[in-house]
Amino acid sequence: MAYTISKRRTTKGIAFDLYFRWKGQRYRPLLGYDLSPHQAQQCAIDLIHKIQNEEHEKPRSLITLRDVLPLYWQAFEVKKRIDRTRPKGILENHILSCHACVRNDFSCSHRFGHQPLASLKPEDGLRYVKARLDEGATAGTVRREWQVLNRILNVAVRYEKLDRNPLKHVELPDAEKRTRIAEPGELSLISKMRENDPTKLECRQELWRIIQVAVSVGLREGKILEIERSWIKKREDGYWLCLPPAASRIKGTPQEVPLNRTAMLALGAEVPSLADGRVFRRWTHQRAFKEYWSETCRRVGIHDLHFHDLRHTFATRLQRIGVDYEVRQALLGHRMPGMTANYSHGGPEWDRKLRSAVEGLEKAYPLSYGLSYETRAAVGGTAEVIDLYGESAGIRTQDPRLKSSLSSISIAA
Repeated sequence: MAYTISKRRTTKGIAFDLYFRWKGQRYRPLLGYDLSPHQAQQCAIDLIHKIQNEEHEKPRSLITLRDVLPLYWQAFEVKKRIDRTRPKGILENHILSCHACVRNDFSCSHRFGHQPLASLKPEDGLRYVKARLDEGATAGTVRREWQVLNRILNVAVRYEKLDRNPLKHVELPDAEKRTRIAEPGELSLISKMRENDPTKLECRQELWRIIQVAVSVGLREGKILEIERSWIKKREDGYWLCLPPAASRIKGTPQEVPLNRTAMLALGAEVPSLADGRVFRRWTHQRAFKEYWSETCRRVGIHDLHFHDLRHTFATRLQRIGVDYEVRQALLGHRMPGMTANYSHGGPEWDRKLRSAVEGLEKAYPLSYGLSYETRAAVGGTAEVIDLYGESAGIRTQDPRLKSSLSSISIAA
């Protein structure tokens, strides 16, 4: 049984590598760092014994991206990352197979699903990037897909399924940062849409309420659609929205957000109880909401306005009325840099700053997104009064706690 143990210097110390051939297959695993001669020999013997007695395992030269996915999802769970929707969609539709092959149920040979990892070259990565750009994907989309691919390859390296990540230094397109925000007149166009179909009218009414929440609290689209009535808590200074942890480490979410009158009215309309259930139950899938948003903007003539731009609108308006950067950062759920965040735990004075910010926002932009629980709202700074619900006030069954609180904060039309 011939084998070779070689040594090399690394930042972690002296690395000991095994070179061993078995049944025509070459193995070069890492034995460990800073080992004694006896330890290196024992590790080599144990590893060789394992290789010879686990012939069912696929040789490293044949391991593909699909073979590493179980390890990737296990690491996903250990990191407590909840949202698998985006990485799963990226993998299934683009990285493992192209969208056309997925749609036609073909075996895709020009993506990474069936290609052995050991055969990957930087040219393969560059070819993928160019193909996605030619398909119309934006630079930001390509970079997000690339992050998923590189995480899987790094997992493969970490668990010794691959010697190194060959796609680590592939050039990526530069993503342009969006600066688009919604203007009051654009939101007014949406509020003035007329619908003859009762079902479409209900959709438009609920969309308008969602817009109120977006520009009042700055949450992302997905989190707004997830809002449950039990998240709304009453405190001495008013209502707060207490949110669960973010589904992704990248997308930060504030732990709690104070609700100004506009947000509370939008969340409170047609809510019989604050005890259970989602507020916006109509939208069971985020993609359906995206399509409805795009169709609505197209109908009213609004160009290039993403729903996420309402989050930019919220932040920009806070900046315009002089809210401190640290407060804006907290309301948006962005993490403070360095160790400061680990030692900052808020308090009554901090809560007052947060509430002052959202209430100041409402005072500075009172007519651009006003909403009244009494079925009417003044929009866009005009004298026109718009009937959002099509019913007279007071006919809905309300929770007594909600009714008493809302009766004192109804916005005049």
